[in-house]
Amino acid sequence: MEYAISARGLAKSFRGREVIRDCTLEIKRGEVYGFLGENGAGKTTVFKMLLGLLKPSAGEAAVLGLDCVRQSPEILRRTGSLIETPVFYEHLSARENLEIHLAYLEAIGDPEEALELVGLQETGEQPVAEFSLGMRQRLAVARAIVHRPEVLILDEPVNGLDPAGIHRMRELFLHLNREEGITILLSSHILHEVEQTASRIGILTHGRVAAEVDPQEIGKDFPGGMEAYYLQVVGEGGTGHE
Repeated sequence: MEYAISARGLAKSFRGREVIRDCTLEIKRGEVYGFLGENGAGKTTVFKMLLGLLKPSAGEAAVLGLDCVRQSPEILRRTGSLIETPVFYEHLSARENLEIHLAYLEAIGDPEEALELVGLQETGEQPVAEFSLGMRQRLAVARAIVHRPEVLILDEPVNGLDPAGIHRMRELFLHLNREEGITILLSSHILHEVEQTASRIGILTHGRVAAEVDPQEIGKDFPGGMEAYYLQVVGEGGTGHE
């Protein structure tokens, strides 16, 4: 089995407090994997370790077969990501921000196409400083996809978007996955949205992936759907179906 993302025994401590412990994650190429967990569960920490932005306290992880510690520059070139609050050159336009990003990665991409995909094609020379929260979030997604990465790692990508924007992002992610074969790992607090987008869902609790499930199978045993399943796993520390 060829995995786009894999982690074994991953652990991370901050000031003596263990946030991630013995975390195992295996995501196949071409999969959309939803990553759920309570605030402070460590989802962002896992994402940062996968991208080589944080060094694990223990364990190992690889993205596209590349070691997340030793080969992080190459991982950043072959992935697209949105982690925490995106930062831009505020006085520049959306297009100019994407051009700088491409130059930094030494990559080829089409800023105009990326902006159109996220609905920002009409922003012209408007500086990012004038963008709303939702516009900034869409620009962050455009920046993540402009170089057509092999893997997308997205931390709360629909944060700050209205219902129409959320729908547009869902359709975009499904298009990128189904038509272009991009593997996607994403987190969201909107359980229903993850359920509609992901082909598999993992729930992080007590520092590890306590349960995984195919969203299409949830309704058989949990009439309350994804929310009921999620609450059981989080509440019981990992007694959901594997």
